[in-house]
Amino acid sequence: MANDIILQAISTKDLENLLRDLVRSEFESMNEELQRVIGEDDLVSTGTACRILGVSTKVLKILVDQGYFTIYHHLKERRYNRGELLAYRNQYRVNRKVD
Repeated sequence: MANDIILQAISTKDLENLLRDLVRSEFESMNEELQRVIGEDDLVSTGTACRILGVSTKVLKILVDQGYFTIYHHLKERRYNRGELLAYRNQYRVNRKVD
């Protein structure tokens, strides 16, 4: 009953903004969860790791030397855990305002 009163008292513009914010926040949480589930055990190359993080290979090497990521060796190539890369990227991600 209290929800009916609130919805009757709210303007259509406010209701639209409220629904938009609710859908956006749910989509972002679902997207983050899907990325985590898909990428937990996936190993990616250095180039893909750089694309995920949006950095150059030099910056990736510095981050690896500082101990942020685990290196796996596969067929004489360095591989990185996609889940670790996504978790690091999401820590420093800035949400852009979309109108």
